[in-house]
Amino acid sequence: MSLLELVDRGMRVVDASGKMIGKVDHVKGPNPKAAAFEEVYSTAAQNVLFVGLNSLVGTEPRVPEEMARRLFQTGYVKIDGKGFLARNSYVAADELERIEDGKLYLRLSQHELPLQE
Repeated sequence: MSLLELVDRGMRVVDASGKMIGKVDHVKGPNPKAAAFEEVYSTAAQNVLFVGLNSLVGTEPRVPEEMARRLFQTGYVKIDGKGFLARNSYVAADELERIEDGKLYLRLSQHELPLQE
């Protein structure tokens, strides 16, 4: 079982510096169509790629194209930022460190996470 499968919505998220940065808003596993999607990407125009990605995974993740492809392949956690004006961010499944005492710990600092567009 992967660490991503143990992540629950509402779980508190702690970055690499030990700062609580928000709560888990959404968890998405890796997409089995990722390899086929990459093949299409290498031969398609950029705008066709973006339309194709949105049709396969919906409107999430709302990040730049290159990062969206990575998140699409690995699976990801969407983090609801802490505070009224905080923006949501995403973390790839391979950047999850551990789950301890009901909290999700990351390998990255808050400033290294891609923000929702």
